[in-house]
Amino acid sequence: MKIKEFFFLLSIALGSILLAQCSSSKTIVEDFHTETYNTRMAYFGEHPLQKGQIVFFGNSITQAGEWESYFPGSDVVNRGISGDNTEGMLARIDEIVQSQPAKFFIMAGINDISLARDEKTIVDNYRQIIQAVKNDSPQTEIYIQSVLPVNNDFARYSRLKGKEERILSLNRKLKALADAENIPFINLFPYFADASGKLIASYTGDGLHLTPEAYALWTNIIRSKVVQETK
Repeated sequence: MKIKEFFFLLSIALGSILLAQCSSSKTIVEDFHTETYNTRMAYFGEHPLQKGQIVFFGNSITQAGEWESYFPGSDVVNRGISGDNTEGMLARIDEIVQSQPAKFFIMAGINDISLARDEKTIVDNYRQIIQAVKNDSPQTEIYIQSVLPVNNDFARYSRLKGKEERILSLNRKLKALADAENIPFINLFPYFADASGKLIASYTGDGLHLTPEAYALWTNIIRSKVVQETK
């Protein structure tokens, strides 16, 4: 196994442990500086963003995406951190806006839901992230991507059990936020959900994270937004 792949899988494992086993949601929410978070932030410091790039911003689901290879010819960078939540993402938004990205694709919220954070807090953090981009990088095109469904038949993430309606509710609020901010909302949820609203089993190996087939679908859904000529 390649070293890069090993460390990525390790970061996913650490993020999974954080999601599945933690006993105090308040402690985690207030202290997002996990080992994985700090390691990724150090990596970002060593590989700074350049002006005019296309940034994918999120948690482990974003981190696992090989965005550069999905969009060859586009200057795409991955700023996902396994286990991250909206509080941790808000804390690191300055790196993004300082680079003046051409486009900014954000997906967040599932880890907040697993930690039982209320939707108002999640949306408020989202709003602050969006406002930071608008204020400090006004030419950046912002895209909010919906939270994806989960599949608890895999019985891997107990903290997400029974949270299906919360995901739908949060997505409705994120759509309302996008409308209020006059930015696009990309509703990925229906493409990934089966008839009962669960993450399609063939798209996941653990009920939360995605297979290559799922990333191919995601890529096709957003391709026109990524590769279109920047305004």
